[in-house]
Amino acid sequence: MNGLKFIHKIQELFGILSVNEESSKKQTIKELLKKLKLRHIFLKKELKNETDIIKREAIHDSIKIIKKQIKKGKDILDD
Repeated sequence: MNGLKFIHKIQELFGILSVNEESSKKQTIKELLKKLKLRHIFLKKELKNETDIIKREAIHDSIKIIKKQIKKGKDILDD
């Protein structure tokens, strides 16, 4: 996944409509990674408090997806 595709995918996830043209691609990816990390922390806290098994599995799946997106973002920044 290239940088722009990653940016658009994560912006879709968070509902961000406009892209700031002044900031660089790397800066945008860094900001999106921060939001993903915050979402990851929130989901982990929510997982601890959830008692419904189906909801726990859904939260766990969401955490896995976010972990993969964070890894992809870090890989793009390293290139």
